[in-house]
Amino acid sequence: MNCEEAQELITALIDDELSERESASIKSHLEQCVRCQAMHQQERALKAEVRMAAASVTAPADLRKKILLGLGSVPEQGGIPKEREGPGWLSQLALRPVFVFALLLLLLLPAVYLMRPKELSIPLFALESHQKIVERSLAYVAEENEEKLKAELLRSVEGRFAPMGYDLSMMGLRPVGGTVQEISGRKILVTLYEGTAPSLTCYTFLGTEGDVPKEAALFTDPEKRIDFYTFSRGGVNGVMHREGKVICILVSKLPMPELLALARSKAQPTPPPL
Repeated sequence: MNCEEAQELITALIDDELSERESASIKSHLEQCVRCQAMHQQERALKAEVRMAAASVTAPADLRKKILLGLGSVPEQGGIPKEREGPGWLSQLALRPVFVFALLLLLLLPAVYLMRPKELSIPLFALESHQKIVERSLAYVAEENEEKLKAELLRSVEGRFAPMGYDLSMMGLRPVGGTVQEISGRKILVTLYEGTAPSLTCYTFLGTEGDVPKEAALFTDPEKRIDFYTFSRGGVNGVMHREGKVICILVSKLPMPELLALARSKAQPTPPPL
């Protein structure tokens, strides 16, 4: 076996992928060739560095394992080589571009993983989807008959909860349609109101106070014993309150004082404690 043939098998030897015959042949060559022996030691050290970098990466275990498997077998705990054999091990990076790529990938992986967009909370989804519904870029079922619309939305959640079904005719608004959206497995009933006042969407879903956005301002109605939460984004306002297990969010470009007053007037009082 000459040096060129040996160098082609060094990686396979480290990964224990050679047959007994090939392994015996290259080991015999390494015992006699100082140059190939140094290259073997340097590649072992480089693989150890890559695996140690992988061990410190904060990322999903299955994703990290897939990368490690691409570098060879995943070492058992405590089985990572600790030596940096050969003073010129870094100089071999140019000869092993696949390892350079793997090392860079492992170092950049945490940043990429943390930069993944997080799923919106339901209140923020309500603010963002309101304009899409008004502009018809988010599909909804057109239905101006309030009772039919309510029945259709109720059926879509198997009767577990109903849309609020507010009468907003005094404001010049009437229901024109609705849709069902889903966030993190939770269904949200949406009713669109249009008319002479700015369009309004009503979002109804099952939830708790834990759904309140962190940036929301609190307003407590002492007479109805209800907490209202107000929040805005991009000129769109939202008012959220809870009645039992059901949460309602009114979203509109109405001025916040008007939207809050509307929510307060329509909310059902919380029964006094027994």
